[in-house]
Amino acid sequence: MFVKSLIKKILLILLLVVVMLTLRSLWYAGFFSTIKMNGQYNEKIIKGLIGAEDITIDQKSGKALISSCDRRGIDAGKGIKGAIYLLDLNKMDTGAKNLTGSFKQEDFRPHGISLYVDPKDTTKWLHVINHRKEGHFVEIFRYTDTSLIHIQTIKSNLFKSPNDIVATGANTFYFTNDHSDEMGALRTIKDFLLIGTGSVGHYDGNTVKILANDIRYANGITIDRDSKKLFVAACTDGSIHVYNIEPFQKTGKIKCNTGVDNLEWDEEGNLWVGAHPKLLKFLSHASDANKKSPSHVIKIELNNLENPTIKNYYINDGYLFSGSSVAAVYKNKILVGSVFEDGILLLDTSQIAIE
Repeated sequence: MFVKSLIKKILLILLLVVVMLTLRSLWYAGFFSTIKMNGQYNEKIIKGLIGAEDITIDQKSGKALISSCDRRGIDAGKGIKGAIYLLDLNKMDTGAKNLTGSFKQEDFRPHGISLYVDPKDTTKWLHVINHRKEGHFVEIFRYTDTSLIHIQTIKSNLFKSPNDIVATGANTFYFTNDHSDEMGALRTIKDFLLIGTGSVGHYDGNTVKILANDIRYANGITIDRDSKKLFVAACTDGSIHVYNIEPFQKTGKIKCNTGVDNLEWDEEGNLWVGAHPKLLKFLSHASDANKKSPSHVIKIELNNLENPTIKNYYINDGYLFSGSSVAAVYKNKILVGSVFEDGILLLDTSQIAIE
């Protein structure tokens, strides 16, 4: 009797642990949150750019660079070549131009991108995460406002699962790995248990080094204008980690309560974030285009880093536009990219003041 009673108690404890872990995971995934549609903007879908996962804008010229790749096509075994597109936000009627159509990589599959403008000579450099069949790379291009000239390919065994990148020089950058080496069931289990295996790395022009580990799905990454602070989106943690550059150390995090993805600055120094408020719906959307995933755009005002102001600027239920991954701002235009959708969402705020 004693043994049977002990076994029952152990099983009950295990059951409670499983229930608590499940509830914890569902909470972080946004399962219990309610989607309240908001956003008074004029909305328009610009078609023809599949999987425009990352977007960055040259604020001086008003030209957007867009990373596009058909990820569902890749999963289906198709020979997909992605592209970097140029969209002139001052001449929207000209449409998007493929800048990498002649790039001699048939398996060019861009992911995160970053534009760097050299303050000494104003040369411009685009750094691109590239997931080729044979592995993960960083491609560096010289950007001339109308074209991309490929300069260098960087490979490292520390590029485990690179997601995003922020350039700090013509050939220096920080990057994120959203996961470590694990694949399949083990990766899924660790994600479910909210065990962070993501990391932040740095390339100094010669050597790649990992600076931080154990991040819950390390995603978007960016650096402030003074090059003193690094910001890293931890998607399944619903927060943005903040690091000092020198010496490199974590100093805090910004709790966003949504699945934060890519990070972009506006001209005023505010941080804009594309996000996934319902991560389980996003996972379903990833495998089935008919299953919609809500899109979320937030703006973070960093006048007081200890107490930033977080504003929900746009949210929808996914039926107009699913799986938002980035929000890039230029004057009265907000470009919202998506991991899988055909097109980008243009939010025109010309009739509405952005506070």
